[in-house]
Amino acid sequence: MKYEPKYSSSLTGEPFLFYEIRQVSKIKLEGITEDELREAVKTQNVFQYKTEKSVNKRLKAVIKRLAVLDDTLKRYLAEKPSDTAKIINLYSIMKSNCLMYDFVMETVAEKFSHNSLVLEKVDLNEFLTDKRQQIPEMSHWKDDTLKKLRQVLARILYESGILADPKTGQLQRNNLDSEVIEYYKSIGELHVLKAMGINI
Repeated sequence: MKYEPKYSSSLTGEPFLFYEIRQVSKIKLEGITEDELREAVKTQNVFQYKTEKSVNKRLKAVIKRLAVLDDTLKRYLAEKPSDTAKIINLYSIMKSNCLMYDFVMETVAEKFSHNSLVLEKVDLNEFLTDKRQQIPEMSHWKDDTLKKLRQVLARILYESGILADPKTGQLQRNNLDSEVIEYYKSIGELHVLKAMGINI
């Protein structure tokens, strides 16, 4: 389960999507094909969207994120309590988007490792400025794109439960289902949970 080696600004149009990925993961447990899944989501209006265009765009993002999860994590995402499932959703975003992965593994992880539990605007600015200088794909991104990414990165942390208060930037440590922690340990991904501030 490796995240894609490509930096993309796609997160600006692909938010946390917790409700959507949770519903799709439940349908996936029925063992249907991807084509059947797409058809089911559209015909049953699983996302409860008004237009099919919105469904297509968001479904593509959800399928991409689910593709980086193995069957066990998909089942956990579908069946575990929301707090646990939200962390797994964040993990799927990280593993399918380099920028999110780097942000959590570098900026957020450093905050938790130093017990400095406030994420400031300057932290987001420095992260994106540094990446823009380091990553060729990002050098041509517009300032408006970076502004949106700052908002989306913070919003995803908030919706996952890691950012307790978006106004103050207060971060919080979270507990996770012990079965899930043991599973992450078995697949060699415990370091990712630690970076998220999960109590291990």
